[in-house]
Amino acid sequence: MGIDKILIVDNDYKLLSSLKTGLQKLGQFKILTAVDGVQAMAILKNERVSILVTGLKMTRMDGLELLAAVTREYPNILSIVVTSLMGQSIEKQTQGDCLFSYLNKPFDYIKLHGELIKMLDYRDEVYFQAGILLSSMLPLINLEQKTCLLEVNAGIKKRGYFYFENGVICDVRCGALAGSEALEAMLTWGPGRYWFKPLPDDPAVKEFHDDLTSLIMEDTLFKKLNTKDNNTLK
Repeated sequence: MGIDKILIVDNDYKLLSSLKTGLQKLGQFKILTAVDGVQAMAILKNERVSILVTGLKMTRMDGLELLAAVTREYPNILSIVVTSLMGQSIEKQTQGDCLFSYLNKPFDYIKLHGELIKMLDYRDEVYFQAGILLSSMLPLINLEQKTCLLEVNAGIKKRGYFYFENGVICDVRCGALAGSEALEAMLTWGPGRYWFKPLPDDPAVKEFHDDLTSLIMEDTLFKKLNTKDNNTLK
C-alpha cells in the first residue's frame, strides 16, 4: 500500500516545523505541510494524502472551508482538527465518526503520532462511509462563531441548509421541514459533503434559534437520536 502521507495545515510556522521534524524522526510517514487551505488544496491535487491535520483560524481559506472542500473532492481522507477551544461536549459528539478526530493545543508530535496510528488502524479494520458527520461539523461552526450558509449533501436526494450568524443557528431547512424537525432529520443521514456560502440577507431566517444551537452543543438531540436508534434495535 506504500507509506501514508500526512498533510499538516496551520499558520503557526513553529508548530508546523516541530511536528514535521518530530514525526520524520519516527520514519513512519511522509509529512507534508501548508500554511492555509489554498496551499493545502494545491498539495492535495498532486499528493495522495491519508490524513489531513488542520488548524481552524487561517487566512485565505480557513480550516472549516478546507474540511468542506475535502469532503467534496477527497472524501476518503481522514481529518484531525487542531484547536485550543475544544470542549468535552464536542468530544462526545465526534465519537463514532471514524473519519474525524481532534487534538487540543498544546500537544507534541508523540501525541499526534498516537492519534494518527489510531485512525489508520481504524480505517484498515472497519468499513466506513466517506465524508464527515454533521455531529462533527456543526459544533465547529459554533466554536468558530462563523456566519454562513452551510449546504449539506448526503446523497442524490438528501440536501439541506443551516443558517449561522456568529455561530448561532438562525434556521435549518430540509425540504418541507424547518427548525428542530429539519435538524433531527438531517442528523440521521450519516457522513456528508459540505459547502460554505454567504448568509443570505433574508429576514425570514434572521430569527435566532438559541434552542437549536443548544441542542447541538449540549448533546441533547444526539442522546434523543441514540435512544430512538436503540429502541428500534430492540
